[in-house]
Amino acid sequence: MRHRSVIIAVIAALALASIAAVAADHLSEDSDATYAQDYGTIYQVNLAPGFSYTYTPSYPSDLSVTTTIEKYESTGLAASMSGNTLTVTVKDGITSGSYDVVLKASTSTGGVTQTAYQHIRINVVSGLSVSGSINDIIKGASINFTPSGTSSMGTVTWAVKSGTTLPAGLTLSNGKVTGTPTALGSQTVSLTATAAGQSKDLIVTFTVYSKIVGGSAQTITSHGNTVSSTAISNGSDIGVTWAVTSGTIPTGFSLNSSTGVISGSSTAYQSTTVTITGTSHSGPAQTATKQITVRSEPVLSLNGPSSLITYPGAPDKTAVFTATSGTSDITWSARLVVGASFSSGTVTVTDGASAGSVTVTAKTAYGQTATKTLAITKEASAAISGDASLGTTVGTAATQTYTSTSEGPGPSPELPPGPPSASLPPACSRSPGARPRYSI
Repeated sequence: MRHRSVIIAVIAALALASIAAVAADHLSEDSDATYAQDYGTIYQVNLAPGFSYTYTPSYPSDLSVTTTIEKYESTGLAASMSGNTLTVTVKDGITSGSYDVVLKASTSTGGVTQTAYQHIRINVVSGLSVSGSINDIIKGASINFTPSGTSSMGTVTWAVKSGTTLPAGLTLSNGKVTGTPTALGSQTVSLTATAAGQSKDLIVTFTVYSKIVGGSAQTITSHGNTVSSTAISNGSDIGVTWAVTSGTIPTGFSLNSSTGVISGSSTAYQSTTVTITGTSHSGPAQTATKQITVRSEPVLSLNGPSSLITYPGAPDKTAVFTATSGTSDITWSARLVVGASFSSGTVTVTDGASAGSVTVTAKTAYGQTATKTLAITKEASAAISGDASLGTTVGTAATQTYTSTSEGPGPSPELPPGPPSASLPPACSRSPGARPRYSI
């Protein structure tokens, strides 16, 4: 009986110490009313499907012990002995439950037969499982993707499987894929999860699309000519369509839904701001906007005199310029000569003004400009030289010549009073190309 006590104690004491299962985990001792009555204390082992648990009991060297499987539940387990070593494997496909294995140790020495039992309960726990996918991503936008990996057998770690690579700009660290993709296109990657010696691959496809582009606010102005806003360039991989989402495009203009260009012409006085929105049709849902102000007005024209003459002693003279009505507000400006002034389209020239050219400019609030040149002519003071008196007899013609010092058309000389019946030829004439000469 001494040997029997020894073998039972040895099996019980070494039941846990000899477990060599991959990441097998003993729980606290438990008892089962039925099995405990027959086989004693139950030792709990957690094991995932596909994992194996091995146990080799140790015996005193003076005993020759045979270890066999007394019983096991084959519905969930595969159990076998190799010498005194037990190997138990949870079958694939088993997702839950507890399954029992009972070992029997027998020895017969000196006519004394001893038997002892070891009761082991295998509790099926979840093995390594992986899942996860990532939505299509946008070039230049940061991502943070965490694949899912769980295992009751140990801590899950991740690595990029040899032979595959992450898209440019992305890295895997601490179980997360992070970074900013820098290249377009699709790339399939195998991410390998490992826990307690078990590995599984998660196949993930990263598809990187162009980022949609809108545009800065823009103003286009027509005064009868055709004008266009700037085309909005987007990647062909996302297929952007543009539509007006605020405001109304004025008559004479239209929107190209593919390029986001508003173009057209008009001479109506108007200003309208519209918002266009682009929507992508491939990849992640994206939108972008742009504001475009469309203006138009009649063609600007500037009317007014082209010349003005002054001379010393002359009263102030004015030249009035007018711009086309129906345009936006007019801003006036002028480049003047000495002695001239300008206000709201009117040039005023004094008798002391210098000869030269005055340039008048009208500009609309919508950016049209028109100019006109006014030539200022300055004449010298007029003076007449000649005899102060003329004598003649009745019936006899007489001639007296007077000369003007003016370079331009000077004042006409006046005849002295004569007999009412006097018949006179034309009072004066001017000789071209010379100083004015007047003959009476």
